[in-house]
Amino acid sequence: MDDSHPSHPVSDRAGPIDPAEPLWRLAPTRDEDGRCLADFMMLIPRLGECPAAVRECIGGRIRDVCATFGDRVAFADLNYSLNVLWISVAAEPGLAGQVAQAIRTRVPEARLIGGQLGAVPSGLVASPGRRVWQHLRRLGRRCLQLPAS
Repeated sequence: MDDSHPSHPVSDRAGPIDPAEPLWRLAPTRDEDGRCLADFMMLIPRLGECPAAVRECIGGRIRDVCATFGDRVAFADLNYSLNVLWISVAAEPGLAGQVAQAIRTRVPEARLIGGQLGAVPSGLVASPGRRVWQHLRRLGRRCLQLPAS
């Protein structure tokens, strides 16, 4: 074997590299009292491309917002490689929307992309106004489509 080429530095340090734990396994689904949590996701475009100082500033703003809500924000994860912020909050009516809006106020480029904020109770879909809900759902899908490049 040729000793002129050093072995791969990662394999020498810690053995094989395993993939990171999926976020859905890390994020809590219940609080310490056993009550369910709600969650949502926000996209912060090009966050991973920003200099470290800018990323730290944005992370600090998000920490400040979460701190203002106290224990009602149970979990927050800012993923620089995916440009995604995941937040889990107490399942209180309107709380997820309040937290998302507070984050948008401090980080205007943050965009809500998923979660339980747009959930429609099944009773509303079966109501006489069903056509309105179907129209709104189709409109939402069209708005989310990316323009052709």
